Amino acid sequence: MTFLTNLGEKAAARVAPAFGLSQHGRAAMEFLGSMQKFSSGYLRPRAKADFMAVPKAAELNAEHVAGADNSSPDVAALRERVKQGRAIADTLPLFRLERFCQRWVAEENFNTGIPAIEERREQFYPLFYGPIKGQAGGTLELRPDIEAPKYWDVEWHLEPGGWDGYDLYGALFAFAVGPMVFSKGGYAAVGVGDDITQQRVATIRQFRKDHYARIYEPGCGGTTTARAVHTVFPDAEIHGSDLSPGLLRNGHRMAETMGFAAHLKQRDIVDTQEPDESFDAVITYALHHELPPKANAQLFAELFRIMKPGAEIVISDPPPLRAVDLFHAVVLDWDTLNRGEPFFSAVLEAGIDDQLREAGFEGVESYAIGRDWYPWVTRAVKPAATPAQEIAA
Repeated sequence: MTFLTNLGEKAAARVAPAFGLSQHGRAAMEFLGSMQKFSSGYLRPRAKADFMAVPKAAELNAEHVAGADNSSPDVAALRERVKQGRAIADTLPLFRLERFCQRWVAEENFNTGIPAIEERREQFYPLFYGPIKGQAGGTLELRPDIEAPKYWDVEWHLEPGGWDGYDLYGALFAFAVGPMVFSKGGYAAVGVGDDITQQRVATIRQFRKDHYARIYEPGCGGTTTARAVHTVFPDAEIHGSDLSPGLLRNGHRMAETMGFAAHLKQRDIVDTQEPDESFDAVITYALHHELPPKANAQLFAELFRIMKPGAEIVISDPPPLRAVDLFHAVVLDWDTLNRGEPFFSAVLEAGIDDQLREAGFEGVESYAIGRDWYPWVTRAVKPAATPAQEIAA
């Protein structure tokens, strides 16, 4: 998603119009943001204290954190610990209240936000479907005939109809949910008060070099991460793909308006149709927990194919369950069934380190660059010479 937050004065002058939500709509969304901040900033630490005060929970947590540095955990044992932790947490009133608040805000983002946008539809619609104000040189290729995989049919993050279920989701996130709720942090893996825009920039800075000619982002969505790439590597040629035509249209519009070129294509990301060894770097941001593990394995093989020898990949996704304390693992696991995150636990249980190695990457390492283990970064390198090239040589 592309949020109109922390744009800077020049970008804001190009992008932000002179109108927004009505006073009623703005007040309703700001209340949701305050509730989310109260839930994660006040209730959650107290719920955690109650959890850790239970002797069995403390025992399970000690066992859990002892294996935090193991990038290839015993998944069955990990799953059982989290299951037992969930059972304990569900008996605690503050945990249940905090989780209720989180679920309520997640639903009301749409129950409240969509009517707030509809109040001003006649103003928002031209902004997202009228002529594009800007000529940065980017491109957009849509493929209406593309067949989405079966796992795509989900109301992600509780969005009615999924990514493309409402024609003004771009306006909803840019003018309501983004600046008034998500900017407060405190949801999913994002810590309360964290700046999600700067987290992206911090992730991009984990690349080892100071220059890349061509950078690719699968699952690019609304080009929020592409903008962070442009901030850090202004001379790089930026390419991205996504299945959602709505996100791609919004992303193309925002990139052109904000003055940077992004070349966007509608693709199933496990089949990019890009040439072999054509990119110097790959970035993925908050993508892999949206895919089943099998699709992630296919994606890593595809990214390996399109990367040049010696190219780097940097990934930011929620932290694997083995890396956080048990209470945090319970909170993340809760999101799987309760916030439209069907593959959250399946991916975070095993992590992605081993899948990268199996795809052929080397130098795989993962670590946190923020508090509460987020952003969690995994990075790796495609060998300068692949085994096939070594044999040929």
